[in-house]
Amino acid sequence: MNKLWHRFLIGFKQEGFAWLETTVVSVISIYVWAQSDFLTPTLDQHKFFWPMFGPLLIALRYGFAKGIICSLLMNAGLASIMNITGHLEYFPFSIAVGTVLATMITGEFHDYWRNINQKHILDHQYMNQRLDSFTQHYHLLKVSHDQLEQRTAGQTVSLRASINELQKIASQYGEHRLDQLGLPLLNLLANIGGLEVAGIYRVIDGKVDDQAQAILGDHHQMIPDDPMLLDMLKCGKLLSPAKLGENMTHKSRYQLCIPLLDTQKRLQAIVLAESTKFYMLTPANIALLSLVANHAADLLSDAIVAPVLQRHQNNLFLRYLDRAEYNKRHYGANTALVACIDIQGDHKDILDSIINYRRGADVYWSCQTNQGQPALTVLLPLTTTYDAQQYVTRLREILKSHLHEKHNDIDILGPFSLDQDNKQIKSLMNELGAFDEDLAMYSDDSF
Repeated sequence: MNKLWHRFLIGFKQEGFAWLETTVVSVISIYVWAQSDFLTPTLDQHKFFWPMFGPLLIALRYGFAKGIICSLLMNAGLASIMNITGHLEYFPFSIAVGTVLATMITGEFHDYWRNINQKHILDHQYMNQRLDSFTQHYHLLKVSHDQLEQRTAGQTVSLRASINELQKIASQYGEHRLDQLGLPLLNLLANIGGLEVAGIYRVIDGKVDDQAQAILGDHHQMIPDDPMLLDMLKCGKLLSPAKLGENMTHKSRYQLCIPLLDTQKRLQAIVLAESTKFYMLTPANIALLSLVANHAADLLSDAIVAPVLQRHQNNLFLRYLDRAEYNKRHYGANTALVACIDIQGDHKDILDSIINYRRGADVYWSCQTNQGQPALTVLLPLTTTYDAQQYVTRLREILKSHLHEKHNDIDILGPFSLDQDNKQIKSLMNELGAFDEDLAMYSDDSF
């Protein structure tokens, strides 16, 4: 009903329907006028001229042009009818002129009012655009530091230093590493995702320990039957209200549920956060949270302490690739891949020395090609192709300093982007003897 009333007030936006309505109203007005007693010589001047409503209505809805055309059509139609019937001398000329003048005034009013409204609409749209631009620049400024942390190839940033610190702590303790890593990990996650009140819990054989290993902030509480917590345990994915759709409601106590899932897909621990700086939960920061959580889970695992892999661990390297693909698909976090191949086979010690320049989040795999040539494959999480190219430039300088004129004996392939170079990566894995169709490296929900 409201839609019909709205359509009645503003008319049709399509020109074809508007002209059709103008013609129909003109015909109806001619019929009403022809059936009235305004055409007789004994006209009662005190009667209201009802046919005037037609042109006035068109003028109010569509403006001066269509209103005056409707009025002229009405007058011309009636004059034609009276001419055919032989009563043209009784045509009420004064009423016709008055109707045209009233229609012109009404149409001018519509056009003037419409111009004012259009000006206000344009001003409103401009202010909305300015507000959106200001909001975008505000959030870009807020997350600029974290965005810079993604450029970790060949740069010294706080993310790399923090992960290295976690790795040093993990290497000092053979057991109960979560007791020592819990609080530093929460502090690192707080710097990335703005956690204010949170706790970290150990997971043993798929069951969450009710006792928190570390707590950040005050009034943290563990709710075992919280819906977001249960969903996170079921799907093994980082969950946040920031990822909910417009029609979905947030019924959880928590703002973030972060699983610490290692490369073997075992859940080592979980992080539950009641309070976060919500504006920091951007896609880039959520990708960083996922990366740090994955790396921390590997540090907590008894099977994996440092991701520097040997030749026989090709399946494990593929799982790291699988996880990087998952982060790209779900969080938009790109990953780069670089391979160094010793063409002559005389410089394996140089390849091994490159591992000393490893950044905290990188994964190194010491392997060889199908022809038996020594090789070193480097996975660079959260690194764009441009930043990975800087890393390659740094590697070339290192090789020149060690091999001098023989630096070309080591061929550097890449960088390859998981976002754009899947075919090249697949071919490289085949060459290194690591590709397996049974592994879910490119599956939709393998992690």
